Amino acid sequence: MFVSKGNRVEIDVTQVGQASVARRRLIGAGLGGAVLSFLPLLSGKAQATTTTPTTAPATSTTAVPRRPSAEDIVLLAFAQTVELAAMSLYDQALVAVDLDDTQRPVIQALREAHKAYGQSLSALLGRNAPNAPSQAVVDLLSAGFTGSATELLGTASMLESTAVATHQELIRQLQGIDGAALLASIMIVEARHGTALAVLAGKSDIDELLVAFDEKPLPVEG
Repeated sequence: MFVSKGNRVEIDVTQVGQASVARRRLIGAGLGGAVLSFLPLLSGKAQATTTTPTTAPATSTTAVPRRPSAEDIVLLAFAQTVELAAMSLYDQALVAVDLDDTQRPVIQALREAHKAYGQSLSALLGRNAPNAPSQAVVDLLSAGFTGSATELLGTASMLESTAVATHQELIRQLQGIDGAALLASIMIVEARHGTALAVLAGKSDIDELLVAFDEKPLPVEG
C-alpha cells in the first residue's frame, strides 16, 4: 500500500497481489457487507453514551465533527495525491499502450473516475487541496502503464488494490464524518475497478477477481 513518510511516498509492493481471507469475507458479504463494515466508524462514534445503575436512557454527550479536522486535512490531501497519480498513470496508458476496442473504454472510464475522486476531495479540502499527483507513485508505477496491454492490466490492478487498502487505513484515522464517508464511497468503487481489470485480463479465480488489500495495511505517517 502507499505510505507517506514526510515528503516521500513509498509503496510496499511485496504484499500487493497476495490472496487474503479478507477478500473471501468481502465476496461472502457482498457489496452491502462492505458498506455495513463502515457503520461502526461513521455512526458508532456519532455519539458518546453514558450508563448509570438506573434504567435512565443513554444521553448523547459529544457530537462527532462533520468537517475535516487539521489532522484529517493531511490524510485527505494525501488521498487526493494518490487519486491524481492514478489519473496521470491512466493518461500515460491511453497514449502509450496498444489497447483494443474493449480495453480502451474501460481504461478511459477508470481515468475519469479517478479524476472525479480527485475533484471531490478538492471540493472537501478547499484551499488545502494539493491538486497535484504524487510524483513518487507515478514514477514507481509508470513503467507498467507504458508497456504491453497485459502488463498494464496487471499493474493497474495492483494500483487499484493498493488504493483500496490505503483508503481503508485512512478511514480508520479520520475524525470527521464527511471525509470518512467520501473515502468510503471511493474505496468501494475502486474495489470494482480491480474486478473489471481482472476480467479484462481473462482471470476467473475468485482470489484474482477481487482486489487484494492487506488485512494489516501500513499506517500513513505524518
